[in-house]
Amino acid sequence: MGRPRELSPEERADLLRRGYRPIEIWVPDLDNETIRAQLAEEARRIAEADDDEDEVMDWLKAVGANDWDKP
Repeated sequence: MGRPRELSPEERADLLRRGYRPIEIWVPDLDNETIRAQLAEEARRIAEADDDEDEVMDWLKAVGANDWDKP
């Protein structure tokens, strides 16, 4: 997949006139092995954290909901 079609100067001017602004978005390259390894590690850690959910819930009960509501 290549770059999207570039806007003509007239299209760009029209969008700017209508209140739009250009931005550039960077996304992970899923073909990159480093990114894939990082995502796999994050997924593993999320799955591991899900296994500890009971401990988290026990801690939340021990802390008490009222402690979170104080100003």
